[in-house]
Formats: sequence, structure tokens, C-alpha cells
Amino acid sequence: MTRTKNIIQTRRTWKKMSNPRKAVPSLSFNGKNVTTKLKEFLESVSYTDVASGDSDSIDISLHNIGMKWMGAWYPKKGDKISGNITFQNWNAEGKHLKLDCGKFVLDSIKFSGGPLKATFGALAIPASESFKSRERTKTWKKVTVKKIATEIAKRYKLNLSYSGPSITISAIEQSEKSDSAFLYEVCKSYGLSMKVFNSKIVIYDQTAQEKKKSVATLKRESFVDDNWDYEDALEGTYTGARISYKSGKNSKEISVFLGLKAEKASGSRVLKINETASDAADAYYKAAAAVNQSNEQATTLSGEIWPNPKICAGVCVTISGMGKANGKYFVDKSTTEVSDGNTKQSVEMHKCQTRLSYTPKKQTPTKKKPTTTKKSYKVGDIVNFHGGTHYISSWPGSKGYSARAGKAKITLGPNCAGNGKAHPYHLIHTDSKSNVYGWVDSGTFD
Repeated sequence: MTRTKNIIQTRRTWKKMSNPRKAVPSLSFNGKNVTTKLKEFLESVSYTDVASGDSDSIDISLHNIGMKWMGAWYPKKGDKISGNITFQNWNAEGKHLKLDCGKFVLDSIKFSGGPLKATFGALAIPASESFKSRERTKTWKKVTVKKIATEIAKRYKLNLSYSGPSITISAIEQSEKSDSAFLYEVCKSYGLSMKVFNSKIVIYDQTAQEKKKSVATLKRESFVDDNWDYEDALEGTYTGARISYKSGKNSKEISVFLGLKAEKASGSRVLKINETASDAADAYYKAAAAVNQSNEQATTLSGEIWPNPKICAGVCVTISGMGKANGKYFVDKSTTEVSDGNTKQSVEMHKCQTRLSYTPKKQTPTKKKPTTTKKSYKVGDIVNFHGGTHYISSWPGSKGYSARAGKAKITLGPNCAGNGKAHPYHLIHTDSKSNVYGWVDSGTFD
């Protein structure tokens, strides 16, 4: 009853507005704004925003009046499309919100009859088809994930946004794979999220993203016509992983464990993995990635919500008033569709859980002891005797007497004839402050 009352009150508020809320798409083809030109033909614009694993996309449906789109207006694959959606008077009259859909390349052209319709699909990928289609073979050695992404982005004149950790890979093979598929695979293996948006490759650490504050709160009444699906499963969820890998010239198998709790602890669910890894750090990254990706499927929520441009892929929202479904969720996918007099938004989300992570231990550089150059002394040098014992002979076991510190002169050294080496220097004081007059040990003066 409360939900129905809230919806009725909201609709009454809309009716009171002299300028009602509406979503208005704006489109450009090859740099030219065609919004006005398309107005009488436009049926719908659907924008799909993904958090990772794919490119954003836009689908444009048009009334093919007079078959014009199959004639003089026929577009070309590779045409550049950009778009945005303005939500006018959305939360309050006179206040507009704008959703930037980004830049796309026309990838799909479809026509149908009864009624005549044209549908154009575009992806946020480079104009060069080789990004997704040309297969390459290359061995990458001693390289970071960021370095791989930088090289691929540069090849297609794309910008790169990288906000993940610095992960070094000893060697990895790109074997007959497109740059797009290979980079997605690398990111997934090491627990990074990747998408292509607005002529930019975006790579980020989802663990850090899920720690950010929610941008909105959704309640049951936030879902249009109570249209939502919630699923909670235990199967496929893990608290840790034991990964076995082969390393070294003799291919010796090594096994390591990474987990949120001890491997044998009560309630511990361990994922068993056999993987190729160059070392323990490489294995730990891959173990954490596999556990997190599996756990993301544990608790999911999807449905059609009242459109909110703040809710897009890659942000977190809070679910409230839905019992066991309550909590913080990460938006994996958002699709916003604007059509004649109607705006829809559907979302796919997973519940945020404690994620498994690996942070390499910082290796404290070993401090090198300062090397001191041993000073050499010769007969005739004036030195500063530290005080101590002077002996009647340079030989071991000779009798010694106490001597005061002070200035002294070296009169005999280690290389003199008959030197017993135990007390190799002979000193004679140069003033009355010291009384040294005999053989002394090395290091007793400077």
C-alpha cells in the first residue's frame, strides 16, 4: 500500500509540473549533429553500459519511412557515432541531468518490414576492425599489465585509463588472439576489470571500486511494476583457493594457499586451481581473481528501475527494505532505453562481499654498510694516539704499560726489520700531553 501511494504521489508531482520530465537523446554521425534530422524517424535509442568484459554499445531504431534508409541515407559500417541523453526536469523542474554515452563505431546494420524499420548497432571500439578481429601471435616478456595495455592502446590511437596495481608478468603468450580478446583475458586472469568507453581503454581494480560509497539507495518501489529478480546461491562461493603451478626448469609443481580464513577452518570453502604461473606472486594474483569472479555470481539482483542517470555500470548502490536482499551491490550492467514518450532502465548487479586480495610484500632494500677505506700510515706521520697500552716490543707476549692519549710520531712501521706484527707501530709522543713511547696496536691511532 505504501509503495502504491508513493508512486501515485510521484505521478501527481509530475502532472503538476508545467514542464514535465522527459529524456531527450542527442545523436551525431561523423561529427554532425543529426538530432533534428532524425526526429520524425527516431523510434528508440538504447544505450548499454558495462562494467567489464566488453565494450559499451548503442542501438538506434528508426522508422524506415519511404525506404530512405535503404537508399540515399544508407550508412556505412565504420561511421562514427556519438550520443548523450538529457534527462529534463528529472528530479525537479528546471533541473536537467545529462548521461554521456560516449563515442561509437557503426558495427551492425539491419532492416525489416511490416512495419518498415531500420536498426543500427554501434560499439565503443576503435574504427580499425583489427582491434577485435585481427589475430596476433607475440611473446611478451618481463612486462607489466599496464605496459601491455599501453602498447595496445597506442596501436589503435586510444587513450588509456589505468588505476590498478602494478603487476609484473615474467612471460605471457599471445597466440592467435586479437588484441581485444588478449587484453581482456590478461586483465581477467589478474583480477582487473576492463572496458572500452569513449575512445578509451579503461582498466581498474574492482576491489577498490566496490569499497566506494553507494551513489543511490534502491527500495522495492524503485523497481517498475515490481519487476525484479533476486538469486542467492552457496554453490560456487569460496573463502580461498589452493593453486598448484609449475615453475622452474625442472617443472617442479608448487602449491600455495590464499584465503580469507585458514584452509582447514570451519566453514572454509577452498577452490582448487591448476594454473600456469611464473612464481608465487603470479599464482596469488590468479588465485584471488578466480575466487572473486566466482563469488560475484553468488548473490545477484536484476530488474527494471525508475531511470536514474547516476546509476551506471561500475558504481555501487544500496538495496533497502527488501529483507535478506538488503545490502551493497555493484552494478555490472545498465541499459537505458529512450523511446516515444517512454524511458526505461534495467540493471544487473551482484552483492558486494569481502573480496580476496593479494598485495606483494614490499622488499626492504638491504642497507649496505658504508665501506671505509683503510688509511695507510708511514714512518714520520704525526698521528693522534687514542690512549691505551704501549709495549716494550712488537712481538706477542711482550710487556705493556699504560699510556695517555695525545699527538705522537710514527718512528717504525710494520715493514721494519724484525717486526713481530702483534704491535706493529712504534710511536713517540710529540708533546707532554701524551707519554706514549713504545709499540702499539693497529687502530689505536688515527
